[in-house]
Amino acid sequence: MKNVVSSRIVCFALLVSLAIASPSIAMGSSIDHGTSYGGVHFSQLAYDEDGVSNDANPTLLTGRLGHFFANQVAIEGRLGLGLSDDTVRIDDFGLAVDVDMELDRLFGVYAVGHFPLGQSASIYGLFGFTDAKATFSTNGFSDSDTDSGFSYGFGVDIYSSDQFGLNIEYTQYLDESGYDLSALSLGVKFIY
Repeated sequence: MKNVVSSRIVCFALLVSLAIASPSIAMGSSIDHGTSYGGVHFSQLAYDEDGVSNDANPTLLTGRLGHFFANQVAIEGRLGLGLSDDTVRIDDFGLAVDVDMELDRLFGVYAVGHFPLGQSASIYGLFGFTDAKATFSTNGFSDSDTDSGFSYGFGVDIYSSDQFGLNIEYTQYLDESGYDLSALSLGVKFIY
């Protein structure tokens, strides 16, 4: 888990450095009051459960819609659907069992605060509420579970025009007793 978090921090730091060093492209009103946006994220998830030695890493495709109700502050809704599952081996009581984990769906509402980096990028932090449903399968048996809780994260947007940007984001979707669910996401953002 420490290596995954370290590599995510390095990726984020490199993208922030790129944003600061990139040539100036006017952000225009991309983070101003009244602006709306949409986007799509591809996410590599990390499901870490206490007592299991390795993480499950399924993938997720997430749609985002947001609106700036104040300069640099937006409210955002997300709906994510699982793309692929991942298998982990659990050794318990001397038996090794392969368990498939898939995130079926995720939805949430978040407040997002931006801090501009020059004219072509902004870093942001988010916090809010996420509800997620996952399915666990082994040896022909499966069980689904739904959970919800507080979420937080940070990311960077790099704008190539007034209407289009790319971003990278780290999000801690759920941090519950016994497990946590986080994501490293790459995405596109459309301003309208």
